[in-house]
Amino acid sequence: MKRIAFYAASLILLFSACSNDEKKITDAAMGYLNATANYRIDDAFPFASKETRENTLPFIKEKLLPITDTASIRANTPATIEITEIRIGIDSAEVDYIKNTPLNTTENTVLLIKEEGKWVVDIPLALPETITVSPNGAYTDTSVVANRKSDIIGAKRKSDTTAKSDTTAK
Repeated sequence: MKRIAFYAASLILLFSACSNDEKKITDAAMGYLNATANYRIDDAFPFASKETRENTLPFIKEKLLPITDTASIRANTPATIEITEIRIGIDSAEVDYIKNTPLNTTENTVLLIKEEGKWVVDIPLALPETITVSPNGAYTDTSVVANRKSDIIGAKRKSDTTAKSDTTAK
């Protein structure tokens, strides 16, 4: 009987740890994605890894935003984010999401890592060789974002809840 109680308590702890991680992952992903999708780059810093804070976000803020047409920004906001799936590994997680703007809907995945015990978005930057800016403010580059391997192995796990963004501006 004691053995059954021990196993039951262990399972309860395991499931509560997973749901706690899932909430922290969701909060970090939503904070980062809402900020960047709505061009509020400074608001993304608390949800970003050290590398993303030091390289990717400053590059976006200092190099890409100044050359992005303000009419394009206005046309693409407000943006909303909907998390559709979360896959959790030991020290990394992948979050699938849908980004809705007044002009289009896109699906993508973002990688989160555990850094100093905190879940953060990790988007390392490979600096482009050239950037081409079209008249509508869209840009393309000749580089590829550095690939990070996650520790996600096995079957996909659906999130228990679908997170949707709050589009109220900060």
